[in-house]
Amino acid sequence: MTILSIRGKPIDPAISLIIFFFSALIVGVIPFLYHDTAAQNFPDEETLLSFFGADLCQLTSTTIEERNSYACSAFLLESAGLSAKTAPIAGAFLSVTLTVIPILQFSRIPLGVFFVSLGWGFIRAIFLSVLSKDMLSACVVLLSIMAAQHSAFGLTWFLSSTIYGWVVRKYWLLVSAVWLGLRLIRKQLTVFRLLVIIVVVYIALALTFQIALGATLDFARATVNENREVGAEGSRTVIEAVIASDNALLQALNATITFFRLAFPLELLRFGSVSQLAFISIMPFTFVWMVKVIVEGAKSSNKNLIQAGKVALAPLSFLIIEGVFEPDFGSFARHFAIVSPLVFSAMALAQKTELAEKRLLRRRQAAAISSSPLFVRPTRQDRIS
Repeated sequence: MTILSIRGKPIDPAISLIIFFFSALIVGVIPFLYHDTAAQNFPDEETLLSFFGADLCQLTSTTIEERNSYACSAFLLESAGLSAKTAPIAGAFLSVTLTVIPILQFSRIPLGVFFVSLGWGFIRAIFLSVLSKDMLSACVVLLSIMAAQHSAFGLTWFLSSTIYGWVVRKYWLLVSAVWLGLRLIRKQLTVFRLLVIIVVVYIALALTFQIALGATLDFARATVNENREVGAEGSRTVIEAVIASDNALLQALNATITFFRLAFPLELLRFGSVSQLAFISIMPFTFVWMVKVIVEGAKSSNKNLIQAGKVALAPLSFLIIEGVFEPDFGSFARHFAIVSPLVFSAMALAQKTELAEKRLLRRRQAAAISSSPLFVRPTRQDRIS
């Protein structure tokens, strides 16, 4: 059973269970309480409902126009029996499972890790209060965290994210491609090499966009923000280019800067709102833990720690691509909240592996001491006294 710990000291299992239960209850209630407000603030539900009943999604088509993301999302959501009335039920289920499953994968979860995971759960529940594409990406992540501790994770994540990218969000095709590339070179990964690889990925994307599309690397972000109405969702937290240039190398440098702006969103401190302060507090910890698991997995020969590293590469790949496409910090918090459970599943697997290795080491040390000729086994009288 998973238990909470404070500074390495375990909390009573019964108390841990009560805390987990009420945390799940709060996360599960948010979609019901927030649905009406979310429907007014987020346009996704109204847009998706406008496509219900229309046969406009051609799943096998190779043209983006015929695979309209909203039309295909509406087709999948409607096929699952969802509507504006049932959306909070689905949102509550997805929010709770994505929060609870990674927590229960730990043997002993530190209180700080628990609070960060719960913080993402609150953010996730707010955005899953209404019908949205995020419900579909949440299903992709749910399948992946359930497979995180098994060899089937790689195939599950790659296929589901690729299919989701083909049908709904096209940039997820890049996410799955980057994950596959990082997985192939995972043994060479260190913190410094990760930084170099991120820059190389951005240079490759900048050149590809320039040659194939005749566009700059951040053309999608720029287009969204140019068409954004003042006062619209995320308009206050728009991500603007630090370096605006037609040069591919400078575009890659700007994307790298954006990547770290997303990982450490300290610039949001100027707003001072509670929700933004919460996001600022949990995102850097999540990023550091994610990188730590990746590097530990690269250094280890233990198959479970290697597996943990592969799982952590999934949210890192997502973050890399978000550095190209995300238009504002609000949208980033919304989207990364969906994939963040993968970080905690990776951490849980790494922790279980480390605890198992420590137990094995203690058993070996005890066996070595007991087999030593200098070891005197205590008699029954000695044990009594």
